[in-house]
Amino acid sequence: MRILFVTPYLPSIMRVRPFNFIKHLSDRHEVTLISLTQGDQSDADALHELTRFCSGVYTLELNKLKSFANCCRRLLTPMPLQAAYTDMPLAKELVRQIADSRPFDLLHVEHIRGAHLAEQVTHIPKVFDAVDCITRLLKLRLNHEKSVFHRAVSAQELLKMKSYEPKTASLFDNIVITSRRDKRALEALMRSYANGNGCKSSVTVVPNGVDCDYFQPSPNGKSSTIVFCGRMSYFANSSAAYRFYHEAFPYIKRVCPDARFRIVGSDPPDSIRKLAEDPSVEVTGYVPDVRPHLASAALAVCPLIVGVGIQNKVLEAMAMGKPVVATEVACKGIPEIVDGEHFIKADDPIRTAGAAILLLDNPEYARRLGEHARRFAEDRYSWKSAVRQLEGIHLQAAGIGKERIPAAA
Repeated sequence: MRILFVTPYLPSIMRVRPFNFIKHLSDRHEVTLISLTQGDQSDADALHELTRFCSGVYTLELNKLKSFANCCRRLLTPMPLQAAYTDMPLAKELVRQIADSRPFDLLHVEHIRGAHLAEQVTHIPKVFDAVDCITRLLKLRLNHEKSVFHRAVSAQELLKMKSYEPKTASLFDNIVITSRRDKRALEALMRSYANGNGCKSSVTVVPNGVDCDYFQPSPNGKSSTIVFCGRMSYFANSSAAYRFYHEAFPYIKRVCPDARFRIVGSDPPDSIRKLAEDPSVEVTGYVPDVRPHLASAALAVCPLIVGVGIQNKVLEAMAMGKPVVATEVACKGIPEIVDGEHFIKADDPIRTAGAAILLLDNPEYARRLGEHARRFAEDRYSWKSAVRQLEGIHLQAAGIGKERIPAAA
């Protein structure tokens, strides 16, 4: 197949879902990518990798100033800010021009931020990777907003998204999403939008995976470092890191004075950067490779209280054989995971601190838990399996039989 792949951000080892879809699809298909970028070093690194897998890569820079202007222009319209963020006429025209330039079999679009970029393309079958149900995510966020201003903004965004998300998704022939909970939520929205008359678009779960060849266990000496990896510009990650430091880390330090907390992820806000004033805390910002930071840690934490879909940070730590302490929210998208066998569930700061202390004080138990986690990641979650599911959906949407697809090189 000739696949035109459209994303609102450049796929990378940090944006693992579209990156691995492209990587593995390119074994048997010709993939052309159109993507928005921020023009920073992380995008430059990703672009170098993507040229190995794509027959063509077309990019347009969307910096923070342009995004802010886009949001301001759409403030009094039905378009939610999540979509307005990437509302670029130039990008829509580029997608249309490339789609018209050669005989593509399929157009694949990533995320609600990218969906409207393909609205002018009507002659090619289209698959929408919603990733998560954004309406559901906004509901969860609203429940945890503290300030009156942020609650008002979130409520307005939620109101717009309730109608925008199902309306936009319904324009695609097929829809994929990362978890069963998000599938149910999006399907309910689409039924409501269609007023009970049904909808032509089907929603299929294609879970995230983890590259177990890339994320390998790495022996390390005794460590007292607790690591939390994630894009820190995302409010759910930064708020979780902030809360862990203030509510759980003090208890850990009382029992384990040598404990350190390392926060790994791009674009940390000032509230996170200031935590590095504590000598026990390291804030790395963007790193080209998270593996050394995971490898040198004693354990990984994922203390999210707001989250949807599958948390890649959990799977990556497990694939590296690290014991993981995570909330139920962080693991909801991984239904087969078992508390006490593959990870330790801790839904409040006291339990999180207790689990971390247990692992720091008992390296043999931590090692066994990490080994079980690694086997779980290998057995249950691989990108090759996820891409096989996605490929079947692509073939169905494009009306192509599997017999026409060559074997992987």
